[in-house]
Amino acid sequence: MKTKHFHQLVAGFFALGVLALAGVPTPARAADAPSAGLPVNAGSGLRFCISLDKMDASRDGELKYWNKAAKEYGVKLLIQVAGEDAQRQSSQVDTCIAQRVNGILSIPWDDQAVLQDIARAHAAGIPFITMDQPPADTSTVDLHVGANPYQDGMRAGQYLAKLVGNKPTKVLDLQGDLSAANGINRDRGFKAGIKGHPNIVIVSQVLTLWHPEPALTGTENALQAHPDLGAIFAATDGFLPPIWAAEQKVNRYVKDGQPGHIIIMTVDGDPQGCAAIRDSRADVGYAQAFQAMAYTTMQAMINLVKYHKKPAQHVLWIPSVEYTPANFAETSPRVWGCQK
Repeated sequence: MKTKHFHQLVAGFFALGVLALAGVPTPARAADAPSAGLPVNAGSGLRFCISLDKMDASRDGELKYWNKAAKEYGVKLLIQVAGEDAQRQSSQVDTCIAQRVNGILSIPWDDQAVLQDIARAHAAGIPFITMDQPPADTSTVDLHVGANPYQDGMRAGQYLAKLVGNKPTKVLDLQGDLSAANGINRDRGFKAGIKGHPNIVIVSQVLTLWHPEPALTGTENALQAHPDLGAIFAATDGFLPPIWAAEQKVNRYVKDGQPGHIIIMTVDGDPQGCAAIRDSRADVGYAQAFQAMAYTTMQAMINLVKYHKKPAQHVLWIPSVEYTPANFAETSPRVWGCQK
């Protein structure tokens, strides 16, 4: 996404109150401030710790925008990756505290374990902001910024209901991790979206813990048990390759509009999700606004540390972009995975 378009997008969020941070003015023009009110090098001399739960396509995208924002604001970053290990993430947070960073920006692996990380950081006088995956108790964090996972799932269910009408449709539900907020709420939202449509039936649910192997096995088993499977809800774009591999085995790997096509709904907006929508291999995607999320967290942390201005609220939801083959030309500039 080009910078001008991003400034217009952020300004629009501010106008709607979606990104209403205390003390952060809405820029009159993009030229007045590079990103929603803070000047270049506003964070000069500050050091923030980035605490990532793991590395995958989504984290690559989020880290890209955090690095971009840090460069723009003159902030130095200490980047830690926990590798899906809550204990390791806590240890890395302790390292950040010991190094006396000015702030910690985290995507927590365990929404309960991170509560102790937040408490230790606060005890040391260090602000703690989460992004993408919230802590179990959002009142403990200085700010959480993310897409609304329940809304993403619900919109996918509603889209499916609109797409199939009264046609009987069997669905495979590829769940994420049902012990974490994103996994729980994407799944609950999807089920809420198809509620009241008895013709849409979930015939198989697969708990994947965000891993592709269970997604592959689950899709293969569902296609074997239900050769007339009509739709798949994928809690993440990372499930697309195993879905396609399973489809190929039963000659169902076909584009929208061709006989045998399976409706696919997916969440994230990563490069393979972008390609799937562009090529009509998937029917609808929900792309998280990673650029706006990363810039918002960086701005909030600078305001907390440098200007002692607190966010107006603990949680900010930034709506995902619903993109389809039909609206791809219009929406793709706002999908992070479609950007080079």
